[in-house]
Amino acid sequence: MHAPVLVLKDSLKRESGTKVHHANIQASKAVADIIRTTLGPRSMLKMLLDASGGIVVTNDGNAILRELDLAHPAAKACYSTMLIYLL
Repeated sequence: MHAPVLVLKDSLKRESGTKVHHANIQASKAVADIIRTTLGPRSMLKMLLDASGGIVVTNDGNAILRELDLAHPAAKACYSTMLIYLL
């Protein structure tokens, strides 16, 4: 049996513990807070800058999520779940 070969970035770190749990919760809450005020009968408008530098005013959660560029894995998971919900 050969050992598996992993090709990963040199800068990659593996972390665990409560510090990571708190970071995951915080990242998910940040994405949820962006969308929270666009839901319900009292939904509020959000002003966004799109990729070309134009201003977009919308209360569509799906449009807002499409403009986000997320790096945190938990935030990405929250993002993909919200996209399914908001379709």
